[in-house]
Amino acid sequence: MVKRVLTVVVGLPIVIYLVYLGGLPITIFVGLAALMGLRELYIALEGKHKPIHWVGYAFTIIYITVIFLCSLGYAVLFVLAGLIIVIQFCLVFFYGRLTMDECMKVVYGFLYIPLLLAFVVLVRQREYGSIFVWLIFTSSFGCDTFAYLVGVNFGKRKLTNTPSPNKSVEGLFGGVFGAAFVGGLYAFCMYQFTDMVQLSFIPIAVVTCAITAVFCITGDMAASAIKRHTGIKDFGNIFPGHGGVLDRIDSITLAAPVIFVSLTLVSWWGLI
Repeated sequence: MVKRVLTVVVGLPIVIYLVYLGGLPITIFVGLAALMGLRELYIALEGKHKPIHWVGYAFTIIYITVIFLCSLGYAVLFVLAGLIIVIQFCLVFFYGRLTMDECMKVVYGFLYIPLLLAFVVLVRQREYGSIFVWLIFTSSFGCDTFAYLVGVNFGKRKLTNTPSPNKSVEGLFGGVFGAAFVGGLYAFCMYQFTDMVQLSFIPIAVVTCAITAVFCITGDMAASAIKRHTGIKDFGNIFPGHGGVLDRIDSITLAAPVIFVSLTLVSWWGLI
């Protein structure tokens, strides 16, 4: 527990500062997190590096660069098309040494981690992005914290036939409530102490974080399913008491696209 707390105390201010800066700093930070998480996933799935892993790393760098320079649009489709084309070439050049299973793992890793995690950058780039980007982290933090606290203290009905049988139904509801509560608290502070948002942002944040919490829980369980499949406890040990990078971003990968869609809808409807 001491290691977990120290890791948060040291790491949280760094994340807050980088998200506040936005632009190139947050893009580099997300890119590095994506590369490290992707490496952990490849090692977990394969047991060792395969020659084709460089394709996933290379296209992660290309994709993050395109996101920074061009945002969304046809450029992203070109990146995805390029990834599949290179995989096809690899199937030819490494014929007999490369299986379709290995190719699919490389593609899945790219779609799962860099593609989804980059939505943190995309949210930050948008109008009101400096406000909404924090809903990604408040949803994840609030969900994880309250799900743990409620589950430990009040959890009675354990989940069955899931990758996380130690989790409880009460803990899941606690996670949704916690995300909504922390998101609402953040929105209230933004309204009370700044002139950046309207009063309507508070219910928007509460509803958005509650919905996002469902995806955070799913992301956490999906990562647990991968770990159970590969027989590992954590994806890495870079963060004392917390595991690897992917152990920390498993819920964020699904939360970020949800917040991006929410921001897009709210902007269209002129609610903030």
